[in-house]
Amino acid sequence: MGVFDFLFKNKETSQNNETEKQQENVTPEIKEEYKGPIPIGETSYSVTREEKYGIFEYIDFKIAGTSFYQKTIKKAVQQEKENGIFFDEKYDGMTNKNILEETYNEPIFEYSDALFSNCSLQLEPDNEYDSKAIAVYIDSFMVGHVPKKNFSEGKEYIYDQLTGGLKDNQKLNFSVSLRGGKYKINRDDEKVDTGESDYKLDGQVTIKIEYN
Repeated sequence: MGVFDFLFKNKETSQNNETEKQQENVTPEIKEEYKGPIPIGETSYSVTREEKYGIFEYIDFKIAGTSFYQKTIKKAVQQEKENGIFFDEKYDGMTNKNILEETYNEPIFEYSDALFSNCSLQLEPDNEYDSKAIAVYIDSFMVGHVPKKNFSEGKEYIYDQLTGGLKDNQKLNFSVSLRGGKYKINRDDEKVDTGESDYKLDGQVTIKIEYN
């Protein structure tokens, strides 16, 4: 080995050692794995959770006055059956055979907990019974109100958000899900009976606090 070869080899070895030291000193970036929603608050009318894309406050309630709006609810259901995306599966996907084999005396509704696709809340300042009334709409169909009885704090809170209480980094969404209506039921393990009850509706206001 010549002198130049020896010097070159030592230089190369020194560079390799330096590179290895630099690689050892580099701290690998560790991405924290999302472990699911974390509860961070609760009131008499809401639950707040920290989730992957922000902080969400959920306010659930049973929509009041649905017994007076059965005709319009049926129209809203029919519209969803024709155009919606959440009313595809009937009777939880169960056949009559499934109902006989897997259930007993338990109504299986045609559209259980199905979500409507276009819901909104509208203030009714001219309501003769309640100047802070909040009407519930599915598309253009009025189907009830945010309840006042046993939900006064929640209703007041929602009213405040609708009348300017939201901050710049907050966004309010509203959804409605269906209960009741046509059903099938196994009463005697021999045949499936059918029936129909009044439609009922559940509402959910979601307030998202976006991360900066």
